[in-house]
Amino acid sequence: MKKILLPTDFSKASEKAIHYALALFSDTACEFTFLNTYGTTAQPEIALYVLDDLRVNAENLMKGFLQGIKQFDNESIHTYKTEFMPVSPASAIEILNQTNHYDLVVIGASGIGNNLFFGSVATDVIRNVQTNTLVIPSNAMINTVKNVVLAVDYGQVSEFAVFKNLKELLTRKDAKLTFLTVLKNTQTPEQLDGLAKFEYHNYFDNIETEDFYIKNEDVEKGIKEFLEFHRADLLVMLSRHHTFFDVIFNRSTTRKFAFHPTVPLLSIYDKVNEEAIDEAEVVTF
Repeated sequence: MKKILLPTDFSKASEKAIHYALALFSDTACEFTFLNTYGTTAQPEIALYVLDDLRVNAENLMKGFLQGIKQFDNESIHTYKTEFMPVSPASAIEILNQTNHYDLVVIGASGIGNNLFFGSVATDVIRNVQTNTLVIPSNAMINTVKNVVLAVDYGQVSEFAVFKNLKELLTRKDAKLTFLTVLKNTQTPEQLDGLAKFEYHNYFDNIETEDFYIKNEDVEKGIKEFLEFHRADLLVMLSRHHTFFDVIFNRSTTRKFAFHPTVPLLSIYDKVNEEAIDEAEVVTF
């Protein structure tokens, strides 16, 4: 049984993300945990009483919310849990994941805001929580997943088992996988790591795959150009190591897409060994 965490602030964006997740795993036994967080700026001497009221309010809202969810999803293979925490959403997700080790966190993206430096819940989770994260735009259509795009630079992967859940999803949905590589203007496909490319194809040997190369000096722009002209039901990116300078200068393409996703984005967490990281070069994805 898969364990999936569904944070909600009862907004339209989080509701869309939850409906998307329930539909995506309609054929899979899952334990869904609905998380609501709350907080207060009240003075310490009264904060405890305020937090008690906020929790009661959150529990009441969740009861009504779950009634609507159960009308949408009546799969007998799905079970539900609820969690309430008086901390920020990203902190609550990190705390809960340390104990429960979720297979996936699903987050809605409203598209509101324009300050990537301060980020969003989605960018915070991708940066700090050691689990896979699915980010759903508020305008995403709940369609059958048939075309999945995996952005690859054929760099180091700790182990291909990080793609296990993606491979299962592709098999369940009988979906096609496109390996999308953004090349520099002077770069050719032959200059890529041939062994790494073979290993990717070998791991997904039971899946229909194709390679697609697009040239652009900016990886983010290259991926967006591809998405503009090709159907993608799901974009998948590997979230590797984030150095201090990566956070300061916002060089993670994955986090940029998570901030304003144009299609559902699956960020796959991969912990690369520290010894294997060249601190002079920030990992792109």
